[in-house]
Amino acid sequence: MRKDILIIKDPAVAKLFADDTRRQILQNLRHHELSTTDLAKLLNKSHSSIMHHLKLLQEARLVEMMKVEKKRNLVQAYYVSTAQRFIISYSLSESLNVPEILTWQNEMLNKIIEGLNAFGIDVPEDEKDKIRELLGVCCLREQRAFEEAIEQQVESIKFEKPVYAAIIRLLTQIKLSQDKGHVNMIGELGKLLKPRTKMEASD
Repeated sequence: MRKDILIIKDPAVAKLFADDTRRQILQNLRHHELSTTDLAKLLNKSHSSIMHHLKLLQEARLVEMMKVEKKRNLVQAYYVSTAQRFIISYSLSESLNVPEILTWQNEMLNKIIEGLNAFGIDVPEDEKDKIRELLGVCCLREQRAFEEAIEQQVESIKFEKPVYAAIIRLLTQIKLSQDKGHVNMIGELGKLLKPRTKMEASD
């Protein structure tokens, strides 16, 4: 049965996500059942390159072959991802030294800080490092709470996906509210990230 969310805890499997082509393959296979030829055309890659990446992803149980079709003299295998969403476990964040992933994480934090301006929040230059550090730790704790909420599930749920997402979000928030360290850091961020006043915004 295809999972909604698969948490990656194996460092060797997590490192597969460092490659952009493999990430694109998984992104496409989340939504569609595609053949190697389909993927080669979509990603503008050679058939042999796609086969190489699919073999690695299949060995890691991130994709699976769904069917094989023969059209004329061409045999096509169709694949799909084993989950709708893949999450690299918080437990690997510090131990997994993959430059591409670490770079992506830092870029995301920088974009968050930059994007705050659109919400009327100016981040002082001398506070950026501190805010970036707090955000990084908070994101890590949120991911841990999110994973714990997912792993708390003991049986299948019969409701539609929005209900499942709402339950996971509720349990995550409850766990975060019980994490004193997280609550304190969010409070500290609240003091540092103050919206501009109406007078400042109009200047």
